[in-house]
Amino acid sequence: MTRKPMHAGDAVAAALREEGVTRVFGVPGSHIHPIYDGLSKVESIRFVVCKQEPNTSLMADAYGRLTGKPGVCVVTAGPGSINSMAGVGQAYGAASPMVHLSGAVPLKADMEAFHGVDDPAFVHEMFKKITKWSARVDKIEDIPEVMAKAFHIAKSGRPGPVHVELPRVSDYSEYILQQEPVVLPPYQGRAVTQQKPDARVVDDCAKRLMSARAPVLAAGKGIMRQGAMGELDKLAMKLQAPVIFAQDAIGVIPDTHPFFAGHFHMQRSHPLCNDALKNTDLILGVGLRAGAAEMSELQARAPEKNIILIGFDDAKSAHYHGDDQHVADPRLFLEALLERLGDYQRPRDEALVKRMADAKAAVREKLAADIAPHQNDTPIDPGVLANAMNTVLDDDAMLASDVGNCQMWARTFRRITNAESFMQSGVWNAMSFGLPTAIVAKMEFPQRDVIALAGDGAFLMTIGDLPTAAEYGANIVCVVLNDGAFGQTYMQQTGLYGHTYGTAFTSPNFAQIADACGCKGIRVSDPREVESALREGLAATKHQPALVEVMVGRRAYPRL
Repeated sequence: MTRKPMHAGDAVAAALREEGVTRVFGVPGSHIHPIYDGLSKVESIRFVVCKQEPNTSLMADAYGRLTGKPGVCVVTAGPGSINSMAGVGQAYGAASPMVHLSGAVPLKADMEAFHGVDDPAFVHEMFKKITKWSARVDKIEDIPEVMAKAFHIAKSGRPGPVHVELPRVSDYSEYILQQEPVVLPPYQGRAVTQQKPDARVVDDCAKRLMSARAPVLAAGKGIMRQGAMGELDKLAMKLQAPVIFAQDAIGVIPDTHPFFAGHFHMQRSHPLCNDALKNTDLILGVGLRAGAAEMSELQARAPEKNIILIGFDDAKSAHYHGDDQHVADPRLFLEALLERLGDYQRPRDEALVKRMADAKAAVREKLAADIAPHQNDTPIDPGVLANAMNTVLDDDAMLASDVGNCQMWARTFRRITNAESFMQSGVWNAMSFGLPTAIVAKMEFPQRDVIALAGDGAFLMTIGDLPTAAEYGANIVCVVLNDGAFGQTYMQQTGLYGHTYGTAFTSPNFAQIADACGCKGIRVSDPREVESALREGLAATKHQPALVEVMVGRRAYPRL
């Protein structure tokens, strides 16, 4: 078969087609017109036109988390790339696969070129620190190899973002890299590389778990990213072992599981987590990373305990020490461990199961008691809203929470039944997570109810893509807590200094904005109407997105 010559934009589009990409998120710009032109010829790819550049990468991050396949976004040179860095850093921290494509100033650009500064490669250099790999293509013949390597790295080992930028021929050229088309060889994708577990490590781990008096499993987000929640469940039941998890791995095990023991955190660990760590003699950590804050927190919570770590990394690094710290794909390791344990089954620990069930019930009772005095408060108590969401949402509903007080209220109250019950930014903690994540979630799971939860400050950072939800039929419910402040920092300042500065503002009427964007806008200020407002919002999603604006008071979230 004779291959036709192609321009660089066509080569990029062909690579995305061959990698099986079906959705791309982007904001147009002159430096990426050739890529857009190439994509326009690929019928299998649906392009989502975002309205705010940060949301392109935030949506790509969400896509990677929800599907396990690299989320792809395309942004223009200079400010387009820099504006989208937040989602790239977030994907790095969340181990979310992403291919971030951008235009770039010419290879030998003058200083202060259009969308440039002095160094033509300045964007490429900036992305090196927040990606697994950053590449600046300098020849059209390199595009297939660079794109194949980008997808390989994004998906392999510990998944994460990569950055590829393609320079324009000149500041105002219609071409990338060169004007003349070339004949390129057939695209050759690269197989994903996984870290296979060492059989000797698996054997040693199995023997130590079987001989332990009270083992505990510590789960990280690696188990979620590699889809190993079922294996974690089986192992917990086989060992009768409580499961604790890092705060950014909420959802790795449902809270209805008999051995759910909550998240660990230096200041806000779940009561069940504290109890499990106090009584254990062996901790098996899977899907965590040596040298990361999560491991420091776990080691600080259990300094005298034996901890075996199966790290979620591409390979061992200088952060891994001693004979009990290893690297392996979480799913492959858990599968191998279960096979090695075979028919072994620890006798059912009725006393432990009852103690944990009683402790979970006590937590729920404490939360109910916390809300009770505030049921009729105006402005509305956030706990009343959090409780109403638990009542209204079914177990299959997906909730994407933004950063701030809303996140802490939801994290405390939300009923967790699956990995998408409560989605959050993670260690990067970038505000404006909720809306773009919910839009992508609804696109990928149209049959499920999807909620975007945000404070008014965070929602204002991302509101430009509310019309995008309506445009693409992503019929989500946005729940906006309006208290006229960056609530979490407002309360932090109050606690630290006894006063606030620069954290309060005047919010608009979000319900009216929603109406103008083609969504159903609902504003509620009466606590007795919160539940009905949420139900009205869900009912509206049969035809359009909805936004429920809740006028809330500034009350600190309860500590468990």
